[in-house]
Amino acid sequence: MTSRDFEMADQDSQGASPRQDGDAARRRPVLLAEAQPFSLGDAAFDPPARQVTYADGEAERLEPRVMEVLVALHRAGGAVVGRDELLAACWRGLIVGEDAIQRVVQRLRKVAARAETFRIDTISKAGYCLVELADLREGARGDAPTVAVLPFVNRSGLPEDEGLALGMAEDMVDALSQGVNVRVIALSATLRFRDKPITDYPATGQKLGVRYFLSGNVRRNGDALVVTAQLVEAASSEVLWSQRFERHLDEFAQLQGDLVTAVANTLGAAIYKLEMDRALRKPSNLTAWECTARALAAIREYGAESLMRSISESQRAVEIAPDYGFARAIHAQTIAGAYLSISTPDPEREREIQQHIDRAFALDPDHAGSLAAIATASAYIGRPRDGLPRALRAIRLRPGHGLAHYAAGVNRLLLSDEDAALGHLDDFLTVEPESHLHYITHAWRGISHARGRNFDGARAAFDEAFNLYPGQFIALLVLTCIEHSEGRSDVAAGHLATARELEPGATLALLKARVGRFFAGSPQLEAMVAALDRLWPQVTNAP
Repeated sequence: MTSRDFEMADQDSQGASPRQDGDAARRRPVLLAEAQPFSLGDAAFDPPARQVTYADGEAERLEPRVMEVLVALHRAGGAVVGRDELLAACWRGLIVGEDAIQRVVQRLRKVAARAETFRIDTISKAGYCLVELADLREGARGDAPTVAVLPFVNRSGLPEDEGLALGMAEDMVDALSQGVNVRVIALSATLRFRDKPITDYPATGQKLGVRYFLSGNVRRNGDALVVTAQLVEAASSEVLWSQRFERHLDEFAQLQGDLVTAVANTLGAAIYKLEMDRALRKPSNLTAWECTARALAAIREYGAESLMRSISESQRAVEIAPDYGFARAIHAQTIAGAYLSISTPDPEREREIQQHIDRAFALDPDHAGSLAAIATASAYIGRPRDGLPRALRAIRLRPGHGLAHYAAGVNRLLLSDEDAALGHLDDFLTVEPESHLHYITHAWRGISHARGRNFDGARAAFDEAFNLYPGQFIALLVLTCIEHSEGRSDVAAGHLATARELEPGATLALLKARVGRFFAGSPQLEAMVAALDRLWPQVTNAP
């Protein structure tokens, strides 16, 4: 029953004016046993059973008062429901404090965040209203999540610490703006919370249009200064990440720099991990940006199946928003990654990937994320001279974007500049210490060392890759060649046998193609290929 139905029923029975009619309808007690089921987008609500069923089929039972307030807001049809009206409809006139209503509304906002089909708005000095979110139209691009940096609190109360607290927030905004995994709003939008802390994160998040808040404080502890920072999810008010720093007062200036660097180097990747998981849980109405997140999440593991999932998700992003340069760039990266890993040389396939690269660059030539992705794709199809300038430009645009450093490293490696390549790859590990791509990065570090005949360095890097992902068949392949070159043929054969167990369908031609790509232009190439030729018959029992 809609709010209009309520109005007509009241008008027929009471002859009231439309305004009086609406007020009366909103004050009518909510009887869950008599309330009709309703839907908000893909989320279905059954008031008598107090149950909500989300789009993915998961069900949750709500507290009676929570469901009553939701019914009251829903039947108002988008109109504002005042505090007194809610008390009459859901508390039956009982005298309760404002915090009782706020607790129920905060619980409903968690349901709204889970459903992603509606929100509860707080209307200052008026009440609350339910806003049903229209289905995302096909072709929606979406964007990275937004974070608001709150003014840091001076817990010590000392005037000399006021400048540090404000400076921390200013530097945080600047540091977070250097990456592409999050968008950060201007500090001017949050300065009003300096003297009035946020008490309702969901409502404030909706007003500011942000998904996360970064808050912090400074305080004295004897001769030391302690700074803490934490990431809060707006919809749930949950603390998702926190970090604490303590420095002697003599290191006052260094303290601020350390904290800003640490937050900038962890927060972007940490949020992106959260966003990948969120996108993977979302059953429908995906934006192109969310599909790119799902595409990158697919390669948390490495292999033909995960690569195919990655391609499928990135293709979906392109279909949703064909003119979205970032989606096109991620698609180029995913299909190039599959080509690098599971395909033998195919000039026609390389031309197809190049077309995606060219299209992405034409659509968005100044987006650091797009530049980094197409630079990576260029490296994967053996065109590092095209990829390196774009990777370096991405770094200039967004020094905190990890994939840009990764792309520069791989392109440098394929141009036989192994020392510079290692520097870029190490920068990636520093800039995004929480990235799920570290196991691939360590594999490339191992290849860089192997190209320079630093075989101990290569083994150490591959050990790091195995620790993060034991099924790293690329590392096993290169270790096979290294051990054989040093006369340990039995060990080399063992590595190759393990690689074949991980990839029973891999052919000698494919393994040689991989080695040819990893060691292109390197004096080590001939010996590496020769090792495979000698060991393959031994491992496969071929004549």
